[in-house]
Amino acid sequence: MQHLHRHLLLLALGSAGMSVMAPVAYAQGTTSAPVQVGQVSKKTKTSQAKKKVPLTATYSEHVITAKAVRRASPMQNAQTILATKPSINAYSTGPNGVRSTITFRAFNSGQFSETFDGIPLNDMFNGGSTNQASNRNAIPLTLNDISGINIYNGINNPAVNAYNSLGGTINYQPREPGRTMGGSVGTGYGSFGTFQWNASFNTGSVDGFRSLFAYNRQTSNGWLQNSGNQNTNYYYAGILPYDHGMSRMSAYVIVNRNVGYTPHSVPQALIQQYGYSYQWPLSYSTTSNTDTELTAVLGDKSAINRHVILGAKVYVQNNNYHRTSYANPAFDQSATQPYYLPNQGTGYPFWLSYPVPPTYDPSALFGSTHYGTNYHLYEDISTALGFSPKAVFILPHNRVTLGGNVSYGMLHSAEYWYGSAPVPQVPQYNNAWDEHDERLMSSVYVQDNINLLHGKVHITPGIKYLYAYTVSSDNIGFYYPIGGSVANSQAFTSPTIGISYAPLHGLSVYGSWGRNIKFPNIGAYYSNIAEQNNAGQYIVAPVTVQPEYVTDYELGTRYRHHGFMGSVNAYLEQFKNTFLTNTNSSGVSNTYNGGSSRYEGVELALEQRLGHFLLGHWTAFANYSYNQAVFTSSFHSTYAGRVQAGQPLADVPRNMFNVGLDWGYHRVHAHIDGKYLSSQYVNQQFAGTPTSQTIPPYFLLNLGAEDTIPIHADHVTSVKLALNIDNLLNRQYFPKGFSNTDYYGNTYLSVLEGMPRFVFGSVTLKF
Repeated sequence: MQHLHRHLLLLALGSAGMSVMAPVAYAQGTTSAPVQVGQVSKKTKTSQAKKKVPLTATYSEHVITAKAVRRASPMQNAQTILATKPSINAYSTGPNGVRSTITFRAFNSGQFSETFDGIPLNDMFNGGSTNQASNRNAIPLTLNDISGINIYNGINNPAVNAYNSLGGTINYQPREPGRTMGGSVGTGYGSFGTFQWNASFNTGSVDGFRSLFAYNRQTSNGWLQNSGNQNTNYYYAGILPYDHGMSRMSAYVIVNRNVGYTPHSVPQALIQQYGYSYQWPLSYSTTSNTDTELTAVLGDKSAINRHVILGAKVYVQNNNYHRTSYANPAFDQSATQPYYLPNQGTGYPFWLSYPVPPTYDPSALFGSTHYGTNYHLYEDISTALGFSPKAVFILPHNRVTLGGNVSYGMLHSAEYWYGSAPVPQVPQYNNAWDEHDERLMSSVYVQDNINLLHGKVHITPGIKYLYAYTVSSDNIGFYYPIGGSVANSQAFTSPTIGISYAPLHGLSVYGSWGRNIKFPNIGAYYSNIAEQNNAGQYIVAPVTVQPEYVTDYELGTRYRHHGFMGSVNAYLEQFKNTFLTNTNSSGVSNTYNGGSSRYEGVELALEQRLGHFLLGHWTAFANYSYNQAVFTSSFHSTYAGRVQAGQPLADVPRNMFNVGLDWGYHRVHAHIDGKYLSSQYVNQQFAGTPTSQTIPPYFLLNLGAEDTIPIHADHVTSVKLALNIDNLLNRQYFPKGFSNTDYYGNTYLSVLEGMPRFVFGSVTLKF
């Protein structure tokens, strides 16, 4: 709290200082009549993908523009591009977004929401939108599918947030079809044998109906040994205005297919011995992944009159993930190979002692249990259906929004063990588990945006009611001596309020407060099936894991003047029932409550349009974030022992800096940006609780340049040449690490290697 008080004092002094310097006039803000929702205009485009945060916003926000998305490096993805903004750490440890990891204000990917056109992308059962439940290459969307990104820090208002919105909400805006016919084709090549092909086609307006088709395929050998990957992305967007432009229907479809190997963490000592690109040889361990994701959204929006706008969206999401892994028993953890080997089998057929066991006997077929369990087949197939209605009432001094959502999801998760490939899939024979889950999640909210003192004051009170009903059912398997089902329902009412005040032109101050919830992941349910009671009997135990509860406090200010934009805010989030996850050597994760914790920090963002000097136009930006997350209660973990109050949470870099410079001259553009992250504590690899070990800090510098050359030829309007260099300084760094114990009981650090220098050139023809 002393840290927070000091940060709040500095924030207040900064606000006072800017109040003195700011001009004395303020542009009156009024609520205008709604535009025609079926037409594309500069005003409606801005509302869909904002270029900057409104000065009167009552919460902390940031924006990534369409221009930034289009100029991103081919090795960036929808997750890693977010890392240029305060309090976001995002990286991939394989090409094409494989094994993407992201934290937002120290919250992991299952503790904040990601949405596409306002539709939730988070997995209903396992929280995250990418890399959840060990779905290493589950990728719902790419930069090929989006036109801009709105980032809402903190709990924020109920009209924006979705399920899991504790640390914030990230909303990806869809690419929209244009009014004129045209398209593009492009290709590129770069480091690590990376190839890319892309194409897009706009139909233009055909009786008002517009369509966009886009395709992107990228293959790469990866910067690590045995980490090749290929990703294919298909995108469609359609817009149909009707009712004289007062209404419109929209349709968006994304299909993303990814095939490749999983990069695994490697003991740091082996990297020092064999080189930075070292990965486990395929003769030791291998993991092959195939994933296909579908997201489809159909929406309708109508301006009933100048005071009422009604809309609704229906959507479907499907993720089909399959993984075949192998570990050579000759290289299992032993005196000669002392480190944990990914995917290694078991040496004991423990399930054969069950009352009614699975009948697979690995020794009988393959000579030993080790050789009979060295292949694993894991599948995770989920489908979600949803409906989201919304109504906006525009009044003289109020903008009232009513809305809701109902989502129904189904999940089939299973793993099978065998001594050869292909692995048979026979329930109650060789299944470690065979699970079917269902979940219903729903919400309803009301929010007001009150406009007072001619737009100088905005107040946004809101309230959202959230409900979840979950059922988890498992058949008999290696981990389940008995089959059974467990179910429960949970609900929460989430209140929020934000206030902004603009005393002078270009200056505003704001504060906000809110409470929200995250329902437990499915790991809190299936672990209750086949527990043992005090008499040693196998039972289905009631669910005892409670939801996470967070109370959020925010205070901030924004200032704009003569091309300068600056913002600073401080936050405090009080956590109850913090989720912790332990994972066994076969990848089965269990969720449990780990006491209370506190997340706090400061976020500063600056941008200055420097205008024209020397040659061309220049813009500079910088941002800094301080994030601290600590446990505030002591507790005992069955899996990891004692956790003390005051102990920091893992995977939280306290200090992050971003700096950048953009330059443009006619059709030539270049940018350079850098990011610094301080050291981070790491978790025990399977227990999910923090250790005293850390991964070192690092700084990355990236460069990009492009030139668009007009072409006066039939059917071709221009050619764009682009060059991207990521990690320009060729730093060797470890974005992720784990603590583990070797065969002799010694603690060692196992790490994932970050991408070295990446150079990529591309050419795109536009027609």
